[in-house]
Amino acid sequence: MFKSYRDRLRLKADRAAELDGSYGQTISVMWSFAITAGVIGLYFLVYLNWSSLPTALTTSDQAGNPGRFIAQVAKENLVTLTSNGPRVAGGDVNEVFTVNFLRSTIEKIIAGANPAHKFELEVQQQDGNMFFGYELYPMTSVYQGVQNVVVKLTPAAGPEPENYLMIGTHFDSVAQSPGAGDAGTMVVVMLEILRQLSLDSTAYQHGVVFVFNGFEENALQGAHAFTQHRWWERIRTFINLDSSSSGSREVMFQAGPYYSFLMEYYRDHVSYPFCTAAAEELFQEGLVPSRTDYQVYNEEGGRPGMDFAHSTWGYLYHTQYDALDTVPMETLQHTGDNILGLVRALANAPELANIEEHKGSKAIFFDFLNWFLIYYPDWAGIIINAVMAAIGIALLFGSFFIMASNDEVSYGRIVGQFFINLGVQLISVALGIGFSLVMAVIMNAAGGALSWFTEVWLIFGLYMCPFIMCTVLGPLLLIRLYKVEDVLLQTRIMLFLMAQQMIFIAILVAMTGLEIRSAFMFTIVVVFFNASTIVNMIIRFKQFHWIYVHLIGQIIPIAYYSSTSLTLFSTFIPLQNRGNAEANPDMLIALFAVEIVLMIATFLTPLVAMMRKPFVYFGFVLAFWVISIIVSVTPVGFPYRAETSPQRYYVFHLDRNFYEFGGELRKSDSHFYIHPFDVYSPDTIVDTVPEMERATLLGDECDRELYCGIPYYQNTYHARRNIAWWLPANKPALDPPVILEFLGKESVDVNATRYAFSMQGPSHMSFYVSPLAGFRMLAWSFSSDVPHSGVPWNGQDVHYVNFVHGNDYSPHEFWVVIGHPAGKSPTEPSLILNVVGHYMNNGATRTGEFQQFVDGFPDYAHVVAYPSYLESRVF
Repeated sequence: MFKSYRDRLRLKADRAAELDGSYGQTISVMWSFAITAGVIGLYFLVYLNWSSLPTALTTSDQAGNPGRFIAQVAKENLVTLTSNGPRVAGGDVNEVFTVNFLRSTIEKIIAGANPAHKFELEVQQQDGNMFFGYELYPMTSVYQGVQNVVVKLTPAAGPEPENYLMIGTHFDSVAQSPGAGDAGTMVVVMLEILRQLSLDSTAYQHGVVFVFNGFEENALQGAHAFTQHRWWERIRTFINLDSSSSGSREVMFQAGPYYSFLMEYYRDHVSYPFCTAAAEELFQEGLVPSRTDYQVYNEEGGRPGMDFAHSTWGYLYHTQYDALDTVPMETLQHTGDNILGLVRALANAPELANIEEHKGSKAIFFDFLNWFLIYYPDWAGIIINAVMAAIGIALLFGSFFIMASNDEVSYGRIVGQFFINLGVQLISVALGIGFSLVMAVIMNAAGGALSWFTEVWLIFGLYMCPFIMCTVLGPLLLIRLYKVEDVLLQTRIMLFLMAQQMIFIAILVAMTGLEIRSAFMFTIVVVFFNASTIVNMIIRFKQFHWIYVHLIGQIIPIAYYSSTSLTLFSTFIPLQNRGNAEANPDMLIALFAVEIVLMIATFLTPLVAMMRKPFVYFGFVLAFWVISIIVSVTPVGFPYRAETSPQRYYVFHLDRNFYEFGGELRKSDSHFYIHPFDVYSPDTIVDTVPEMERATLLGDECDRELYCGIPYYQNTYHARRNIAWWLPANKPALDPPVILEFLGKESVDVNATRYAFSMQGPSHMSFYVSPLAGFRMLAWSFSSDVPHSGVPWNGQDVHYVNFVHGNDYSPHEFWVVIGHPAGKSPTEPSLILNVVGHYMNNGATRTGEFQQFVDGFPDYAHVVAYPSYLESRVF
């Protein structure tokens, strides 16, 4: 009358087997939840490892840890460095207080140094210029009186070394930011490294030069200034330190190029490796809207080097919240340990004596879970990728013999099923990618962009779940709708996994052929599937046992891609509210989400098709996707939070003055200009700031006036002219005034006239030279060649010059030579000159009207607000 539970299960299985001959090869749907839980659990274990940092050493630990970096000393220096507010270049805090702090701190280090070392300390003051040849908005950068604090450590005995290692960072900050993270952390790390080197009892083979440059945030002028220093000629390689976040570990994201021995030193002498060639390629492709001094030292200075930066969770970068309390001592310890070990090794590196002999290929490099570094030259990567691809293909087609034998069918039958599965898997992956990207388009169009900006888990629901659903559904429908009697169910599932391996092999071969070093990301997944396939071939794909082998083979790849996803998302999510306000921020995040889930899930999702009640799992994923959509449109999905993930606004109080050819004032007005940084500018302030009722788009002002008549901080801001807003205001208070003096003109030849000018004003200025239609610029005082024009205005060339000064406020004289068409009199108008001044230093005052406008912004908004001046004249 009563049956045991086991008997009832057996009876149920027997009945199901009568209905479906493959029932005996299925597994419970609970496997799908167990595998999902395992992947999530592994992800969080990786997260704990990824976020762990070394214990910070304090001054009480010094005696027991000789030669070790002491984080407390660095933190105490950071307290002083940030004590006077933002260090804006050209202002007293940067040019006087910070320079004096660095000099006095270094002098104390020198006073307590071991006699084995000799030091030279100086404050470099430099004028110069350089050119950034961007396609749409090229820039000529001119600087005057830029200050760098530089110190050189060499052996006290013996001749001066012929070769130097340089380590550099910048000490200035952007307006209205304390700059504790960017780059105060790196400044104090360098000071403590200098202190530790100075205490070493043995001198180093090479000189070590420390460069604290005072002008990075505007256009890398401080780094360029040091390339003019007399020590530069002996610099053989460099380490550049920067930051775009306030904590965590530093990533090494650029190395060399072509000097791969640097990676050997990184591998052997860095305690906590964190680097990837993929980051280098992403940065160099412009996906990170930033530049570092590495560009100047490497491209302008012609030296190989390494680029380090704190980059994860950079929500507070360049905001008022980049303050002292956001920098943990553990971050300082991590970076200090790594860089100190690397500096000590490179300071004795024999390669620096004949560095050109060590020039070779670029390197492929990546760390594994921050435990160790894997590094090899790119030519070796080509060989490795080709061999792994060939082995992978051989293993696939070799496996078909075993499968055919197990199922008692022909080899051709298995091959035929493989290609059917390959087609379905390709369609599933393509639909998954398409579905996720369409979701990104829909979210942006529906006003739901950036819902994941703070609540990052929504990325999984919004953009990973659609991909997972597609890659589950494809194999499932084929198994359910296309019955195959002679090929076992588990064989068909294995063929789906092998089809996915073939897709990865094809991607690997394509990326290798295109010389994309990030192909190593696919090498990893191919290698481990090859390994598990070999084991399964040995056990002849024994029913059910092959599943365990396959899952075990996925542990290391899943762990690696989990770490990669943490780095990828923690770096790029905060970037999405300070880029192109006209672009869809969800698109890039959706692409990254698809890439990660492609690597982690596509060797798992086909397994659902061999489970009983598979639509239970499909429904679970579908439900999570729907819930994520619902949450994204609630207040939880609102992107911004005060103090932790703020929205960014740049607001300029404009004073504009336009003059006719004869010098008469044509127009004078004032506005508040709101520069858009994300898709919600200015939507989030329309209802909260009363003055926005008077705001309008720039509109046809951009047709009437050169570059809209806006004193842009950077000429690239002109690209957002179609979505920029402004509103009328009263005049700002400006001190010191911008003084443009026309020094006269002279004929160079029959068809060319030279115009000379003098300019004086605040620390940050710029000007636009635009010859009128039919005229062209033949020469100017900033470079031997005339650079190409930026985006034309009404058919006229536009040449942009960014001018800054440090502690030298003297007038800057310059000239331009304008060529005019034959028959045109030199007395006729020939060019427009717009001169711009930005009053961003700490002493800049806001009018009551401007302050009231800024105070109206919501608490989650970080507002950079200061007066700007524009004077437009025709000559």
